[in-house]
Amino acid sequence: MIDTLKRADLLSMRQFGRVELEVFFDRVAMVARRSREESLRSLDGRILVSAFYQNSTRTRLSHESAMLRLGGRVAGFADPASTRAGDHFQESLGDIATMLSNYGDVIVLRHPQTGAAESFAAHANVPVINAGDGWGEHPTQALTDLYTVREHCGRLDGTTWILSGDLRMRTMRSVLLGLRHYGCTVLLAHPDDMSPDPALIEEVRASGCTVERISSIAEGLPRADAVYMEPVVQPDYGVGRHLAEADKPSTPAAYRVDRAMLEAEARPELLVLHSLPRLDELSLDVDATAHNGYWREAANAVHIRMALLEEILGG
Repeated sequence: MIDTLKRADLLSMRQFGRVELEVFFDRVAMVARRSREESLRSLDGRILVSAFYQNSTRTRLSHESAMLRLGGRVAGFADPASTRAGDHFQESLGDIATMLSNYGDVIVLRHPQTGAAESFAAHANVPVINAGDGWGEHPTQALTDLYTVREHCGRLDGTTWILSGDLRMRTMRSVLLGLRHYGCTVLLAHPDDMSPDPALIEEVRASGCTVERISSIAEGLPRADAVYMEPVVQPDYGVGRHLAEADKPSTPAAYRVDRAMLEAEARPELLVLHSLPRLDELSLDVDATAHNGYWREAANAVHIRMALLEEILGG
């Protein structure tokens, strides 16, 4: 049991030191090996409330799947327009947090406003899990990313990562905070207007990691253990909902990966990660290769969230 998580919120990767991460990942591996029948006794009678003010497929459904696999129940909403939070009344985040605390044992929140998870948790009387707050953080995704590489490589210490795409994104911020603890080499491939937070990069360097800017994914492939991709072409994470554009711009070649590139440049054991959904930055022809780590990520995400719910609720 990780004492810092018991009956506590999970709002940021800053809540994890190296020891806590390693203990947690060992717990995830145990959950993954456990039979479904054993898991179903873990959180029987507990209720997870989903409060998703922003679109989600994997994050919402994997949290809900995790709770159901642990024998718990799920309630909540996937679109604020269907609630008083999104109609004429525009019910405040604080009021929603206070109210939902009466309906469940843990609340999973996604919101387009950076910092919303912290504000929400200040009003809630039950633990809150940050499932993405604007451009802030996405800690459960970062836990999934780190665990998937640890499982594949047998370690995180000294691994070399390429982070590619819009590095301002919450997923990238959270994974950088996790990588601080492992002395990694981090290669950054991004357009000039999509640079990560300079203060965060200095913090990662100060922790003992090597951080370099590279001009393209291909430049870093021969020495990388993992490529973690996010789109360059994407909507504003500070807005709740976006309709598809009629003509999406294409991703520059420097930030794209396909099978031919991997066969020519990558080491056989390199793993490609992507939080999904993808556009043209990640070719479909990578799916059938040994480099495909993103479907494994999707499966691991359920085990990550099962372990997290047990840590928080004492399963």
